[in-house]
Amino acid sequence: MARTKNHSATNPTPGFAIEIKDDTELGLAILVAEFAENAYQPIGVVVSINEVREIAESDMRGRMRDLEAGKTPACPEAYVVWAQGLDGDYRVARRIMP
Repeated sequence: MARTKNHSATNPTPGFAIEIKDDTELGLAILVAEFAENAYQPIGVVVSINEVREIAESDMRGRMRDLEAGKTPACPEAYVVWAQGLDGDYRVARRIMP
C-alpha cells in the first residue's frame, strides 16, 4: 500500500506536524513562566492552549493577590508552552503574554 501525505488546508505550526490551535491536544506539554534575565519557573503540565490560558490566568491572579498582601511576587514577561515537535525535541508551541 502506498503512503500518501495528509495535506491540510492550514499550514502547520513551525516545528510541528500540524497547526497548533486552541483545542489541539498537545500530548505532554509544559507551561513555563518566563521572567527577565533568562529566569523561568515551571507552572505545570498542560494538554491544550485553552488549558494554558486558564492556568496562566489563575497563576497571574495568585501573583496579584500576593502583591496586594504586601508580598513581592515575580511578574512573568510571558507564559510559554513547550511541546514535543517533529524531531521529538521540545520546542515552543505558543507564547502568551500575561
